[in-house]
Amino acid sequence: MRMAGIFTIALLSLFRFDAANAQDLTSQQEQTLCNDGEEVYFSCPLENRKTVSVCAKGNTDPDRGYVQYRYGTKDNVFEFPRMNVPPASAVTITDVSEGSIRGLHLKFLKGSYTYVVSSVSPGEVYVSKNGKIIFDKECQASRYKSFSNKVFDGINEAPVSKVDIH
Repeated sequence: MRMAGIFTIALLSLFRFDAANAQDLTSQQEQTLCNDGEEVYFSCPLENRKTVSVCAKGNTDPDRGYVQYRYGTKDNVFEFPRMNVPPASAVTITDVSEGSIRGLHLKFLKGSYTYVVSSVSPGEVYVSKNGKIIFDKECQASRYKSFSNKVFDGINEAPVSKVDIH
């Protein structure tokens, strides 16, 4: 009888753990600006109550599919690039790992602007205009999400540049 009680408590603990994880996953899924059928490469709510998401579809190499930077709310979203163009024309990835700190930057270039989505914990988005940071917001740390492993499938790598050192 005592073993059955211990087993029941252990089973209930696992159920509560799974339910909590499922709830966290649901809240993360609700925080994306990606559409159904798109791969969520990165998404997190920011400290300013907006969301930054990187959404992709069909980009098995840099000349196929698309990758888009999205920022805002479900009702008011800034997207770049505006059209679904292959990632080679708009986005690069840079490994900014140093020592025990691991991280990647996805950089979207638009004229004199560079939109950087960073997976360096807790994650952030910042915008540079002509090399000067004009916008910088962190992810809400409790909801941090790293880049999807698929990010390397279709985005060209770029070396560390001045904009990465932030």
